[in-house]
Amino acid sequence: MNEVEPSKMLKDFDKPVISHESLILPYAVEDIKRKKPFTYDMEVAAILCLAETKRKKLGILSTSQERISFFSKLYYPIWAVGLGDMCLVVDGLGIVSNNVTYKKPPDVKLFTEDVKSSTSVRKLFQSTLKSHAHTFKNFIGETQVSLGAVIVDKQLTSALFEYIKQEKFSRGNMKERNSLIPPKIDATAAHEEAQKLVTYLRQIQSEIKGFQYAINVLEEEIKIHEQKILCEIEHAREMYESEILRIKPVVEKNVEQLIIKRDIEINKTFHAFDKQLNLTFNEKERHEKRLQKLERNKDRLQKRMDACKRKKNKSSVARWGSDIKNCKAEISETKKRIRVLSQQIEYINKEKDETVKKLNEEYQAAIDHEKKKITDIEDIRDTEIETKQGEIEELKSQTGSIINQIKELIENKQVQASKLKENASISWKPNENILVCVPFYLIRYETEAKFRYLMYAPMLVKNHEGVLKKIQKTIWSFSLESRIKHLLQPKSETLTKMFTSILLKTMREDKAFEETVHGMGSLNNILKFPNLRETLIRGLEELKNERWVDAEEENAIINTYVPY
Repeated sequence: MNEVEPSKMLKDFDKPVISHESLILPYAVEDIKRKKPFTYDMEVAAILCLAETKRKKLGILSTSQERISFFSKLYYPIWAVGLGDMCLVVDGLGIVSNNVTYKKPPDVKLFTEDVKSSTSVRKLFQSTLKSHAHTFKNFIGETQVSLGAVIVDKQLTSALFEYIKQEKFSRGNMKERNSLIPPKIDATAAHEEAQKLVTYLRQIQSEIKGFQYAINVLEEEIKIHEQKILCEIEHAREMYESEILRIKPVVEKNVEQLIIKRDIEINKTFHAFDKQLNLTFNEKERHEKRLQKLERNKDRLQKRMDACKRKKNKSSVARWGSDIKNCKAEISETKKRIRVLSQQIEYINKEKDETVKKLNEEYQAAIDHEKKKITDIEDIRDTEIETKQGEIEELKSQTGSIINQIKELIENKQVQASKLKENASISWKPNENILVCVPFYLIRYETEAKFRYLMYAPMLVKNHEGVLKKIQKTIWSFSLESRIKHLLQPKSETLTKMFTSILLKTMREDKAFEETVHGMGSLNNILKFPNLRETLIRGLEELKNERWVDAEEENAIINTYVPY
């Protein structure tokens, strides 16, 4: 690499010497497909071409012409601080500051004290649960906590880590190197800044432990009360079972006596009604036999009358007709009596059934009354046990609701801690604090009335053959700036923003800082380097060979900045 050490050409800049190990990152990082090396000469020439395209010149729209007062390659100090299993990135200039929203947790100590004090009295425990039903519904407030200069930006920390991990860098202690912007934060302060985040993470972890402790206390307390209720249930069950065992023999004896008495009365009833039925059945049977005899006698008389009719014996016909009439009258009377007796039998049977049913109902009621002495105790037992089991379920429901609320707060804190750690740390474990020197180009444009700055963050050098293959037919229709931007592209949009937005903004707002950077830029002004002409000529020639600049542009740059 042909880069000239500015410290060998310039007087030492009045700043503290940094003795810690440093990683000096390259400015131009070559695409893996690029075959031809991108030299320091090409780097200086390409960035100066870009700077020149941005310089305001006299024209229709401009009445003043800018000049470049300095064109410098500087380094931005970034600390990599190893803390335990983390490596945190700290802004050495303290420009990047981060605030996190701290969510204040509910008073866990007060809650646990309330819960513990209600151990002996269940109603007090229930009242405590009710009063704390919404204690952990949400955090009780929010405040902003400063993490100082620790960079909490996943994109930026990832970009820096990839920069360090994938690319070649040189190691050194930056001794006598005047191109590093003096860190406002030294190694000790960087460690202290990183410790702020660690302290905050520990606070979150402490609060999570407090939440978990509250859950443990609540779970222990609910176990105590549940065990007490289960003991009460067992005691109630034993007490009622004992009472049931005491009265059960008496009830069974009374029931047995009632059944015997019922059966005796029912048998008496059967006997009395069966006696009436037998008499009625016998009488009905006699009438049925008489009816049969009358039917036969009527048939006999009918035959005799029919015989007399054939003999035309009128007197005999009249006599037999009278006998038949009398027989029919007796038949009718007998049938009527049989019907009456049948109805009487039906009535007796019905009355017997109703009497037996009534006896059964009366005795069953008496039996049920006796048995109810046991079922009443069983119902009271079951109701009392069910009530106590309901208490357990209610307590579990109340504690479960509170525990779920606490778990949500724990999850919220865990997510915040995990996200914070992910955004702030990189997967690197240096043995000591490392000063990572990130290069950038700073250009100061001046007129008689004002000045302005332009910065170029680290670049990725594209494969020139691949780029030219795509645009070779139109490349010379592009402006110089467009062509160089096809060759050099920002290595990271996030890194670019850090320089072009955050750093420039700080320089505009902080006069003292701007003066420091101005001094750094002046001391490291590449335009004042003794070998600038050779550097530019070699660099522009190589760029011309790759068709990024033409001969006219090459001559214009040389004549403007390194004329004979």
